[in-house]
Amino acid sequence: MPTDVDTPTTGGAASRMIMWLAGRRELLLALGVALVARIGYWILITPDYVPESDAAQYQDLARYILRGEGYSQLFPQLYPHPTAFRPPGYPYLLAGTIKVFGDNVVSGRILSLVCGIVTVALVYLLTRHLAPGRAAIVAALAVALYPPLIANDTMLLTESLSLALLAGLMLALVCRRWPTAALLCGLLILTRASAQYLVVPLALWVLWRLGWRRALGFLAIAIAVVSPWIIRNQIQLGSPIYVTSNGFNLAGTYSPAARESKRFVDPVIDDRFEQFRLAQFDEADWADQLQAFALHDIRTHPGQVPGVVWRNALHLFEFTPKFNEWAESVDGRNLDFRSATLWLFYPVTVIGVFGLLVRRRSPDVLLVLGIGAYFILGSLVLVSPPRLRSPFDLCCCIGVGLAVQWWLERRAAKASTDDGQLAAVVSPAGSSSERTPDS
Repeated sequence: MPTDVDTPTTGGAASRMIMWLAGRRELLLALGVALVARIGYWILITPDYVPESDAAQYQDLARYILRGEGYSQLFPQLYPHPTAFRPPGYPYLLAGTIKVFGDNVVSGRILSLVCGIVTVALVYLLTRHLAPGRAAIVAALAVALYPPLIANDTMLLTESLSLALLAGLMLALVCRRWPTAALLCGLLILTRASAQYLVVPLALWVLWRLGWRRALGFLAIAIAVVSPWIIRNQIQLGSPIYVTSNGFNLAGTYSPAARESKRFVDPVIDDRFEQFRLAQFDEADWADQLQAFALHDIRTHPGQVPGVVWRNALHLFEFTPKFNEWAESVDGRNLDFRSATLWLFYPVTVIGVFGLLVRRRSPDVLLVLGIGAYFILGSLVLVSPPRLRSPFDLCCCIGVGLAVQWWLERRAAKASTDDGQLAAVVSPAGSSSERTPDS
């Protein structure tokens, strides 16, 4: 007679799937909340979003790539030319997305949304390594629901991709997978201009935690990832430059025009930069001239630097929210939604920084705190539109998870202490009632 043979059944597969999902229900909850929040913002708040300014330039760069014209754009000249005004990471990924899903705004918004969901997952996994208990789910939900991050994940800007790379980089370092972290660091530098010097503090952290050999390896891998871009700029622009926007930002912040206006000025459209108009037709030389002009102005008027830092701090930390409305509007934000939700910035920032500081003795938490500080310092000395604060916002959301877990642990410890004291009071009384009197 034939014998029964155990074979996988549909019921067994379903049971295993249910068990797998049950073990990850917190992560799935956070991802679901993030997806609903971003789709809701897209459909209800910014259904008619049209890329402007930086977003329009990223879209143009992607289109030039797809047309086979290389990494080119019109700005800051009058005809298409090889450019290094923006790092290439996001435009190339956007070009690939457009190639697959079509040349429309929806394709770019889907790319940003996917990157945002990935960031939520990576933050959950990262925070699990930083603290036990509820820290991970709270941090992931904070990222999923924080209005500035929701807005980032529906626009054609580098923020969503760069935050995913940054979260992955931090997770890799916390897991001591330094080669992966170095690769992600290189990709982040190729995506976000403000990350161009991040490799230095990260290499120092690797030196501190993993030794000098791994620190040198980290530097070597990150430099190898970025090198093709630098070589390309040497060949096509005649200079081994990283981005030409460095000179643009420096001159827009530190120059007679900026000191007169007491704010950032655009060297391309401001008439007070007329002496650089012809230089714009050689982008690398234009950037060098603007940078030299700005550095000379700093040396001549060093007292302007504290004023710039103070002014940028007021803008960056939303002490002058009206000032930020123009930049937010150009970046595609809905100003009514921003005004209604701006109050959340203050508690998230305060609680998040507290959560990071209270666990600062952990080298891994110190890494997160240091990365947040790096990006804030960069914005304080140069330009400070709110979206450039997004890496700091991400670190604060992680800090919120750490702060909540710290509070839960303190409450549990206090309850345990109170129970112990109560037991100490009740126990002697109970013991004496059971003793028999001496005869």
